[in-house]
Amino acid sequence: MDIAMAELGGGLRLRDARKMRGAPLFLVIAIAALIPLLFTSNAVAAEPKRVLLVHSFGSASPPFTVESGAFETELAGKMGDRVDLDEVSLDMARYPDREMQEAIVDYLQKRQAKWQPDLVVPIGGPASIFVATYRDRLFPETPILYASADRRLLPPGALEKNAAYVGQVYEIPGLLEDMLQIAPATKNIAVIVGATPLERLWQGVFQEAAEPLAGRINFTYFSDLSFKQMQERVSKLPPDSYIFFLLLLRDAAGVTLNADESLRRLHAVANAPINSIFEHQLGVGIVGGRLYQSERVGKEAGRIAIRILRGEPASSFPPTMIERLPPHYDWRELQRWKIDQKLLPPGSTVLFREPTAWDRYWAWITAGVSICLLQGLLITGLGANLVKRRRAERSLTESEARVSLAARELRILSRQIFRIQEEERRHLARELHDEIGQTLSAAKINLKMITPDLPAGAIGRLDDSVQLLDRLLKQVRELSLNLRPPLLDELGLVPTLRWLVDQQAQRAQLRATFTADVNGLEIDPAAQTTCFRLAQEAITNIIRHSGAKSVSVELWREAERLWLSVRDDGAGFDPVVMQQRAPEHSTLGLVSMKERSLLVRGGLEIHSALGRGTEIRAWFPLVSVEPLSPETA
Repeated sequence: MDIAMAELGGGLRLRDARKMRGAPLFLVIAIAALIPLLFTSNAVAAEPKRVLLVHSFGSASPPFTVESGAFETELAGKMGDRVDLDEVSLDMARYPDREMQEAIVDYLQKRQAKWQPDLVVPIGGPASIFVATYRDRLFPETPILYASADRRLLPPGALEKNAAYVGQVYEIPGLLEDMLQIAPATKNIAVIVGATPLERLWQGVFQEAAEPLAGRINFTYFSDLSFKQMQERVSKLPPDSYIFFLLLLRDAAGVTLNADESLRRLHAVANAPINSIFEHQLGVGIVGGRLYQSERVGKEAGRIAIRILRGEPASSFPPTMIERLPPHYDWRELQRWKIDQKLLPPGSTVLFREPTAWDRYWAWITAGVSICLLQGLLITGLGANLVKRRRAERSLTESEARVSLAARELRILSRQIFRIQEEERRHLARELHDEIGQTLSAAKINLKMITPDLPAGAIGRLDDSVQLLDRLLKQVRELSLNLRPPLLDELGLVPTLRWLVDQQAQRAQLRATFTADVNGLEIDPAAQTTCFRLAQEAITNIIRHSGAKSVSVELWREAERLWLSVRDDGAGFDPVVMQQRAPEHSTLGLVSMKERSLLVRGGLEIHSALGRGTEIRAWFPLVSVEPLSPETA
């Protein structure tokens, strides 16, 4: 078939013309013309979108790398192999002059002869200024997404032509206000800032913002010091001092630095509290406050980039400004510097507390209280049942009516329980991914960064710890996905089922197929969730019990129903024998699956025989599933 199609694509040969001698001439010409178009369209559809990241500095320059990392994670997580991501660094800390920028322009022009981006994303102010300045020479028609730059640094007109913006406006007075609210006796503020043009610019912005406090507070700027001199100075500050870590990319001695690692080293020797700008530095050594969200900037830029790559004009997006977080503080720093928590703003969140007795033993306490409550409920239930029985003896008709009502209420309760379970799964999955996952990632990064400072004998143990954290991080992410995959809420049932089948097949080394014929069909959210859970339970049972080598999952529409089929080639079972087993055996999962189906007014069929595999087939109504009431249950 492929050979014949290729021959048609290259022009009809003599033997093909002979075979089609009886066909009308216009039909032969039409087929010959259409075949190349089919191959061309398929090739175009398969080609991934190209995204060029333009970094202001090197590959290890927080906060810019925090934002670019979150951007790449969001983009790759949603688009996968459909995106080709490339990066180039301007290294503005070392080469800020015009001559070097011209060399970079020449380099980019030459590389675009072989690799033309579909979207350009400059990260940080210097990269944004560079792209805006040289856009007409480098990317005249390519959409631009400016990310992580202070809006005030963009040249006039930068957003007027096929461009979008995601970023923040850093308000220095607010950051100073946060510091002085919790340390009102402050008389000296030492400002940590580097010596690059960008850092000099931000020193000027800081000085202008600090002018109203000049009569009350003495400000000292470390931009003319080497990093070693900075360490010496912060260890000997006068009483009532505070340190503000503004930006540190390169010191006055010409040494390029990692800002977060430098913050840790300054924190280790400082004799005064330290504050900074960004959320990701909380836990690295700063006290805290209303911090800026670097990671959220990257995620939001990733979401907008996906929409641009899917065809939305960049100019259709209004500038997106990411606000500061509500006040967050590090409990350890508050204790170290004896800062009274009564001075914190209302609604503050305090992190990294040492665990209390409740934190250590909450599971035991909760279990004990739950057992007591359960006993009370059992006693109450027994008493209620005794009362009902006596009433039933007086009036059989009244008893039957009461029993009928209690079946309806049970169904309502069951549905509420399943809904609450899904909400808790979603919440727990989000907490695992956003809180625990990010904390583990930060811990992993922190361990990697301290490697150079350790003696040779300890590096091996540290590497083992990093690998252990990496495995734990993967397990947390897998648990989060199994609890409630975000695909179900973001992309719908079909992509989520495809992901489930692929993931489980790969994990269990099964041959798996998934087909869906529901194009354009709007599926009720309750039916979507139930359908996914049934497929998940069925595949789990196959892996655990069937010994199958292959599994197939199908989803289709028939009349006004949505059908799901999960079929395997495993050992199978005798349905009659299975029905006779106690509920604590394998029928428990099947009972739960049937109950889920009934609660969305659907049904479940099980077909199996020993040695012939098993098929679980479920159906759901396409109409919206209204909540159950006593009248409709």
